[in-house]
Amino acid sequence: MEQRLIEIVLPEGKGDDIKELLHGQHLMGYWRDGLAENKARVRILLKAVYVEPVLDILEPYLEQIPGSSALLLIVEASIPRALPAEISSDDQEEPPKNNNAHRISRQELYLDVAANVGISSTYLIMVVLSAIIASIGLIRNDMAIIIGAMVLAPLLMPQVGLALASTLGDKELAAKALRAGSAGFAMALAIGWIIGMIYGVDPEISAIQARVGLSWSDLVLAFSAGVAGVLAFTSGGQLSLIGVMVAVALMPPLVTAGLLFGSSHFAEGINAFELACANVICINLAGIVTFTLQGIRPATWWEKSKAHRAKRRAAMIWVGLLVFLFVLML
Repeated sequence: MEQRLIEIVLPEGKGDDIKELLHGQHLMGYWRDGLAENKARVRILLKAVYVEPVLDILEPYLEQIPGSSALLLIVEASIPRALPAEISSDDQEEPPKNNNAHRISRQELYLDVAANVGISSTYLIMVVLSAIIASIGLIRNDMAIIIGAMVLAPLLMPQVGLALASTLGDKELAAKALRAGSAGFAMALAIGWIIGMIYGVDPEISAIQARVGLSWSDLVLAFSAGVAGVLAFTSGGQLSLIGVMVAVALMPPLVTAGLLFGSSHFAEGINAFELACANVICINLAGIVTFTLQGIRPATWWEKSKAHRAKRRAAMIWVGLLVFLFVLML
């Protein structure tokens, strides 16, 4: 089981009651020592599944102490392997039988997502490279090249960020994710359009033809990819394979639409664009559902109420857009 270390720095003489405050929590270790400049440090070792309730207790407590802060650190390894004798026997208990028993804390998840959602030069370059590789693969009808574009998966993070923002009712994160997602989509579409104008595209190519129609299997693929992507984030696992799965439902149809628009095949291009939009909708719905089932929610009751309203509105909007696409298709 993964371990985490919470390191708290606060003024000397403060925080003496932290250990009592965390009584009943599953701590593996608790240490306090002094630092320079009249500062004290508290270190708390615990399993990853127990981090969220501990941070929920510490956050309002530390907000009342000026000059205090807390860091959450990942424990990569420990020497010796066996835990010290003074560590609590609570660690021998079974993990909590609730929705967060097999995921990282809400705080850690939020920082992981928020730190990587945004418009940066690296993100835009990855979008351009992925779109170029996907375009070449589609024109050549070469799945190996298309898979190479999928590995980059640049459009994954904004969708996960938008789903998390909808679940938590976080307007700032939602706006950030929408800007990044819109910029990435516009750039990928433009790259495909330019390449389509230069080279011309035969809509009968099998790799392209497979992405100019919307079916239930495409929606199932997008929904499944969204669930898989969110599970990878919440479990703290590696995202390379999951990124490929999500990219299957995003970059190829979007670039296909651009290629067809650039080659003046507008009817087929619209169909491919509808598929890309439907996939985005399904991925976000899957993200909201998965986050909710895993118990991702704000800490306080008034934030929970706000988040519930935001989540309900977001779900209604996504479902409404999906129905609208089906009406257009029919």
